[in-house]
Amino acid sequence: MGCPPTKRCWGLERSNHPWWIAQGDGPQVLAYFPEIYPDELLYSVLARYHLHVCSRSAKQTMRDLFGTNGVRATVDLQSRVAALSQRIPADRGLCPDKLTKDTTLYLYYTAFVSEAVAESVMASLVDGPADGVFMRLGLTASVISAPERLRYCPACLGEMLGRYGEGYWKRSHQLPGVLVCPDHGMALADSSVSPHTHNQHEFVALNLHNCPPVVVLPAWVSDLRQMALLQDIARRSAALLNHVSMRSAHRDWGAYYLGAVRDHGFAKGRERVDQSLFQDAFANFFEPVVDLIPDGLGGDWPTAMVRKHRKAFHPLRHILFQLFLDKQLPQSRMVHSFGRGPWECFNPLAKHHGQKVVQALTLRHERGRVIGRFSCACGFVYSREVGSRSSPRILDFGPLLDSQIRQKVAEGLGLRAVARYLAIDPGTVRLHASRLGLNVPWKSLPARHSRTLVPDRDAIRTRWLDMQQNHADLSRRRLALLLPKEHSWLYRHDREWLEQHSPTALHKKWPDLRVDWETLDRSMAIQLRKVAQEITREAPPQRVTQAALERKLGRPRRITERQAKLPKSIGVLGEVTETIDAFRLRRIAWTVSELDRQALPTRPWRVRRLAGLPPKASPNVEAALAALEITDRSSEERATH
Repeated sequence: MGCPPTKRCWGLERSNHPWWIAQGDGPQVLAYFPEIYPDELLYSVLARYHLHVCSRSAKQTMRDLFGTNGVRATVDLQSRVAALSQRIPADRGLCPDKLTKDTTLYLYYTAFVSEAVAESVMASLVDGPADGVFMRLGLTASVISAPERLRYCPACLGEMLGRYGEGYWKRSHQLPGVLVCPDHGMALADSSVSPHTHNQHEFVALNLHNCPPVVVLPAWVSDLRQMALLQDIARRSAALLNHVSMRSAHRDWGAYYLGAVRDHGFAKGRERVDQSLFQDAFANFFEPVVDLIPDGLGGDWPTAMVRKHRKAFHPLRHILFQLFLDKQLPQSRMVHSFGRGPWECFNPLAKHHGQKVVQALTLRHERGRVIGRFSCACGFVYSREVGSRSSPRILDFGPLLDSQIRQKVAEGLGLRAVARYLAIDPGTVRLHASRLGLNVPWKSLPARHSRTLVPDRDAIRTRWLDMQQNHADLSRRRLALLLPKEHSWLYRHDREWLEQHSPTALHKKWPDLRVDWETLDRSMAIQLRKVAQEITREAPPQRVTQAALERKLGRPRRITERQAKLPKSIGVLGEVTETIDAFRLRRIAWTVSELDRQALPTRPWRVRRLAGLPPKASPNVEAALAALEITDRSSEERATH
């Protein structure tokens, strides 16, 4: 993998090559710059440049690329991109923003931060120096760090050599927490290149010496559960490099995660989360890979994710959290909140009292609470609320209670003696004895309490079956209207029997509500162009961003969440959205026209202040301000003459 055939040095000095650098009025323009391969790191592109031109030293390469040899060779977020862009031939179309977004890890690290932070980071990377970038991202104190060595996929390397004749470093292979190739699902291998300990001013290209094509695979590649989770993490991480994410303020992410966790069955009251149950479910889900990604999965950070975000979280943790929400089904989560069955039976009359023999569990939602109904084979039924530590609520004692009450009353035991023997409340004994019509040795229940008597289950069942037989054409809902009390009691206390002895539910045929995505895509593409023109006519000027367009259309997040189904809209979105430089130049033009309308001099400092520009903007913006200064000076000279 030496020099390309058209760029051989032939052992001569660089100064003897007339094709090496084209001279111009501004910075020296490179006559040659490598083609950028798919998903290639800027670090890799510059390393291949150093190799292709047979540079004498790393410092000489730095001077050629950046105009100075004081720039650091950075893997994730390369600085001084504007100086590099000025030296690349203009016909390549590699502006600073494009280089930063397409060849660095910028989109990954700014996927979950606010727009202001993302713009600040972009400005630092473009114009440099990039000191304090990770501090602004809130990741300085993060325990998650970049890989110590550059990584590669042996399968990708073979494809590179066959297609391009050389290998290169991929962006998606250098992301924290990514252990497998998102394209091939193969375990990534560590190269011998360590940017942290290597010369910080040298770009090292991938070759067969630092990346052998045959490697020893780790033991975890044979575990299907581990590989499935690692592939999901790798694909979600790589997706952040290829899409402009919907950024949101930290507090918005906290509210979103809190609502999602509550909706998935971990609610404790209306606004709280049962952290114990949630932490257990989270740990169980990632248990197969916790030892492989200890920095990303260790600690109690999931608890902080569902609270108000007072600090930034590493993108890897957002990815892990969203993966957990997407893969864990809400119903399985709620069942697991009671633990895995069988569950304990609290029937004091059964021989299996206190043993885990209950197999049947049904769940229901009630005013934001999740309540489980446990039914034992002995007929004992009780309910419990998720997260509650109170005693279970007994719904039905089952047939054992009636037989025991009859037996003890026949033996002549008193009310409290029967209650102590059955381990239930005396009032419950009194109610059931009255329902059974027993001749008891204690004072009978007064007539005024007759409405509190426990109903006869067999009689209620008989009335329900008779009504159903006499009105075979009625639905369950119509039957419930005819027997409201019976249906209500059966629904609360004998639901399984009611489900088995009710008419089959009639499935209502709903109208076809499928969306014609192709028609919607065409219509939305036209609307996007129209709305973009409306935004550009606003005064003072507002930047045409994806969020602004979606708000105008009344479809927040709709386009981002349906990218695969709205290709025309996504294409138009890329055409009409403004870069930071384009917006600032439009602000300058509007400010100049306003100053002319007010008959005020167009001093550059006044334009900078009224246009809301930073003290040091990009080279394009600074050049526009400098042109205003020259124009203003020329006007003054003409006025004096």
